[in-house]
Amino acid sequence: MKDERVKQVLIAAALLAGLTGGAVALLLGWRTVPGVLGEWLGMVVGIMSTPFFLEASFVILGVLVVMVVNAVRRHREGDEFVALGDLPDHHTPPATANQPSTNQPSANAAAPPKPKPKA
Repeated sequence: MKDERVKQVLIAAALLAGLTGGAVALLLGWRTVPGVLGEWLGMVVGIMSTPFFLEASFVILGVLVVMVVNAVRRHREGDEFVALGDLPDHHTPPATANQPSTNQPSANAAAPPKPKPKA
């Protein structure tokens, strides 16, 4: 269990480091790309490096990474849902030691009060 959790954290950290490295490489190296692609990357870097869009792009990338990691985990572990048709018709939870069964009255239960006669 612990090894699997460490593996998940390492995969997520590697994804985030890869995305961060790609963004840093784009921010630092777009000037070296020739032609129309270089102009387009320069425009994207200009838009991406404005204060609001920079934070928003990292938030979107972070949410995207979390969704991908969760989708991979759910695919690997299988379906979590239980069909209601699989439950027995008379399913009742077992009584615990501190809680008496609801089917039988408790030995310590007091008798209900008798109604007063009307005068």
